[in-house]
Amino acid sequence: MILSRNDDILKNYDFMDSIVTDVKFDTNLLDVLVSVDYYWDIQNGRNRGNQLLLRFKNCQSANFALTKCFNTVSKEDLPSYTTSWYTITGFSLTKNCNLFEVEIKTIDNDPKWLFIKCDEITLESELLS
Repeated sequence: MILSRNDDILKNYDFMDSIVTDVKFDTNLLDVLVSVDYYWDIQNGRNRGNQLLLRFKNCQSANFALTKCFNTVSKEDLPSYTTSWYTITGFSLTKNCNLFEVEIKTIDNDPKWLFIKCDEITLESELLS
């Protein structure tokens, strides 16, 4: 179920402290899907659940970068850092030349965790009724 589209997403949802739980391409390979454990649904006591899906449609670019700290952590310790490295600390959405540009920040400002350009963005519920 679609909850919000494009510019309205940031008017109705605050992704701060939410955690990215999955990233993948859709079956058409033009859409990037980002699953989010949406923190604020738990805090507001909503019963519909907290797993949301950001669908970036017809992506022209998608650039992912992990924190610069990645190279300083041992391979054995990497799994213990993933929750903090995928906790959203910033989310911006702008429109530029008929494309939406989205930046999602996690632990570092530079590099941003995700910078994406796409035709449309939808926020969907991942719950099955």
